[in-house]
Parts: sequence; C-alpha cells; structure tokens
Amino acid sequence: MKRLTYSLAAILISVTAISCSKTQGLLYSDVARVQLNDTATVSSTFVYDAPTITRDTIYIQVNTIGEMANVDRAVKFVQVNNKTDLFPAVSGQHFVPFDDPSIKNLMVIKANTVKAKIPVILLRDASLKTNTYRLRLQLAANDQFALGEVQSRSTSILFSDRLERFYSWRVDNGAAPAFYTLGKYSTRKHQFMIDVLHEQIDEAWYQTMVNLGAQQHYGNTLKTALAKFNNDPVNIASGKAPLRETDEVGSLPITFP
Repeated sequence: MKRLTYSLAAILISVTAISCSKTQGLLYSDVARVQLNDTATVSSTFVYDAPTITRDTIYIQVNTIGEMANVDRAVKFVQVNNKTDLFPAVSGQHFVPFDDPSIKNLMVIKANTVKAKIPVILLRDASLKTNTYRLRLQLAANDQFALGEVQSRSTSILFSDRLERFYSWRVDNGAAPAFYTLGKYSTRKHQFMIDVLHEQIDEAWYQTMVNLGAQQHYGNTLKTALAKFNNDPVNIASGKAPLRETDEVGSLPITFP
C-alpha cells in the first residue's frame, strides 16, 4: 500500500510539473512578443570619424516570439533613466527620438520575418568631447507586440567623441576575449596602441587580428614598444616613464600580458 501511495504521489508531482511547464509556455505563445537578442552594453565613439560625420547608427537586434505576420509590425523603444548615471543621453541632443517621424519606417519587424536590427541614431553633439553619455533603452509594448522575458527587454549604449572600449574589450576579465591579448583597459593604453601601431584600434581591428591569428605578434610588438618607451632616458627624466594608466598619484603602470 505504501509503495502504491508513493507511486501515485510521484505521478501527481510529474503531471503537475508538466502542467506548470505548459502553462508557462502558453504565457509566451498567446500573443506576439518581442525581446532583445543581446542585452550587453554597447560602446561607440565618433573619435575616428571625420568632422563632417555627425551621426552614427547602432543596430539593436530584436527577436519575436509567436507566429510571423504578413505585414510590417512596429517595434517601440523608450528611454529609461537611472539616477546613478552621471551623464544620461538627452533625446534630440544626443540621439534621434524613438518617436521621430523620420525613423518610423525603420522601427519595424518586416513582414514574414521573426527578427530585425532596429537602428538607434546617435548625434555628434559637442558635449561628447568631454563626457561619455549613456543611453538606456527598453522595449515597450504596443498594439503589435507584448513583451518577452523580463531580462531581455533593455540594454545600454555608451558613446562619446573620445576613445572608448570596443565590444571584445568591454570588461577587464575573460568575458571579453581581447583581455587575454591586451590586458586591463585604460584610455592611455588605448592611445599608446594607436600611436605605436598607427591603426584604428576598434572592434573591426580586433576581429581582423583574430582572423589572421596575429594576437601573439601584436602582443609582442606592443610589449616591445612599451619597454622601449619606459627605458628611454628622456621619458624617465621627464617623468613620463613608466607609462601609467592615468596621471593620478598611485596609478598603476600600463602592462600587456
């Protein structure tokens, strides 16, 4: 009798779990929904662009949940603010407003497709020369779409007219592949690399280096150039050597792995 009781209990638990799973699934298949493909913070800079370039476009991939439609469907973004942000982006000054009529036709999931890259247009305001601004954006429900998973609804764009981290060097740990070749990021290290290599050091440069299998070559080149700089008597006498991350007292010397 005990064995039968335990068996029935196990069956009931299993059925309940399956039922809950199906119910959870139905929550995201009852209507069309949208969510972001990637919520990682994106960095961008105008620093490499000619002065005549006043706009840059960042594409945010949006995925749909549910069936396709045979008509274009509008996607809605809104800006969200966080009190911790020192320099929040200002609509109309730092980016084209999401409800601007000029981009209305671009903010869509095209007919018979399940995803799209939605453009976010950044503006090259003079304030970007002195500060890095953050645009926090979030999907919002509209008459076309409800929202998908909570953790897949928002992202941020950090941008300026100064040197910025690129995606593969976005953090100082193994989550960013460039960290293994370049080490800890600093703006001064970034500028040193540009001065040594005479190249635009950005995501495209990094991907080209990886595709060529040239990580060790570039790593050795940069280490050699840094050692030469730090051992130069003129640099030592002037206090420029060893090259440090900043001019602040106690700032760590720049190194390459």
